[in-house]
Amino acid sequence: MNQPISFTWDQQSAAAALKAGSAAGISETGAYEGDITSAVYEFGKDGSQSQALVLSLDADGQKANFLRINFLGRDGSQTFGMGLIAAIMWVAQVKNAQAQQRQGQNGPEWCLPALEGKRVGLFLQKLLTTKQDGSDSYKFEVRHVFQPGSRLTYKEFTEKTPAEAIAALERTMKDKDDRKPHDSSRGGWGAHSNNNGGWGNNQTDPNSVPDSRLQQANRQVSQSNQHPDFDDDIPF
Repeated sequence: MNQPISFTWDQQSAAAALKAGSAAGISETGAYEGDITSAVYEFGKDGSQSQALVLSLDADGQKANFLRINFLGRDGSQTFGMGLIAAIMWVAQVKNAQAQQRQGQNGPEWCLPALEGKRVGLFLQKLLTTKQDGSDSYKFEVRHVFQPGSRLTYKEFTEKTPAEAIAALERTMKDKDDRKPHDSSRGGWGAHSNNNGGWGNNQTDPNSVPDSRLQQANRQVSQSNQHPDFDDDIPF
């Protein structure tokens, strides 16, 4: 039989009270300190040798999922992301992270359990994107890694210099807009136009009787004779 627990107001409960009702997804570019809740591999398709590590971060109640760090390119060569993962291992104090397979929500998956549950500092940049249906969306990309608390990067730690890099990013880095422009200038059939006097467009009285097809055809011929040089740009 389960036993009820008692509650005490202390520093831990005060911190929990601050987060109560405020848990939400990370939504802004900035520096975040939190725990890695999952670290899962993602592999390229259609002959690609690319690999990525997809992280989920819980920054004291604020969550960010699908933080994709690409560390192998399509040809299998190392990318900038390899350095980011090395920096994460330094921050997490993990010297050896072995890939393991487990059962995920969508089937078997490869993961790095050695990084899960570790506290790290990540500078995330918000990337504005466009969905396939044309609506706006966004995701986050990892731009830098730092030590929680001290906010030191690995370079600053090894060179024994002040923690300034993350503060500089906070001042200068903005959201990256990678959205596709909304094309409202396209003409063609069905596009809104104030100058098109086509059939039926000038009938403003709902009780008026529409012209017959013969009257409409005669009017079109008359208009063509008045404007013989008119070019409608239709390629046929």
